[in-house]
Amino acid sequence: MNEPPTLAFLIPFASRKVKSKWNIACAHLRQTLRSIQNSRSGNYCVVVAGHEPPDFDVSFDSRFQFLSLNHPIPSDDNYTPGLVLDKLTKIAAAWNYAKPIWNPKYVMKLDADDLISSRLVDWLENSSGETGYLIKHGWVWRPGSRYLLQRTELFDRTCGSCLIIRNDVADQTGPFLTEWEGVPSDGEISSFAASAEHSAIRGSRISTLLLNDTCTQFASQFAYLGHRLPTVPFNAVVYRTGNADSVEGGIRQRTPQTPTLRMLVGRIRRTRLITKALRKEFMLG
Repeated sequence: MNEPPTLAFLIPFASRKVKSKWNIACAHLRQTLRSIQNSRSGNYCVVVAGHEPPDFDVSFDSRFQFLSLNHPIPSDDNYTPGLVLDKLTKIAAAWNYAKPIWNPKYVMKLDADDLISSRLVDWLENSSGETGYLIKHGWVWRPGSRYLLQRTELFDRTCGSCLIIRNDVADQTGPFLTEWEGVPSDGEISSFAASAEHSAIRGSRISTLLLNDTCTQFASQFAYLGHRLPTVPFNAVVYRTGNADSVEGGIRQRTPQTPTLRMLVGRIRRTRLITKALRKEFMLG
């Protein structure tokens, strides 16, 4: 590339040793990459970092690169923080690879089973150049549902694939609380973090804007460092749910709670048909 790409996608890919259905994990990753390849603007690069490559060649597009790592795989001991640290280690390695080679203008962490809008890269290419952008508008999709998905305006409370950071601030540090320190995500501290998005919660370690896992705290972390974090003005990502092996917010997805009547009404109000336009925009299968 003669000019630096607008956006680098960093995708951590879990080891087959922690995946109960490796073939499904690989199929989801392929679909994620296809959604990126479907972008209106081709001004991007992608680094997938994992212990083992998937069962297909990631470099089917010259902008895609697989980075093989060999750090210890999370064990059953202290499993929750281990999964998060594994994910962040892969993101760090992907960034250390992408930054000197491509020097992208922006960077985005993307889970290996989420899908992006074909509009995102093009929109970012023509944006005002803020230090970062938060994705608050998105879709929640259970793949078993062939015709329905749910709209949300609280995407950043649900999915870690919600933050775009400018290259020059991605490595800025702060005393940000991270779940890989061993703080349980279903505990009192995490509940406070979700309700106090404008108040940065201090942790015992120094973390960067890129290398932390507390998505509900992204806005406050930017504010702590003196940066604005405006919102992407459209539904930019599809969050795939219902995957037993997914790691979101530091733990495997929890067993869904029994919905109340109010929750059911809310879900119905947010539910939309998967139209041909949505299938094309996100490469929904």
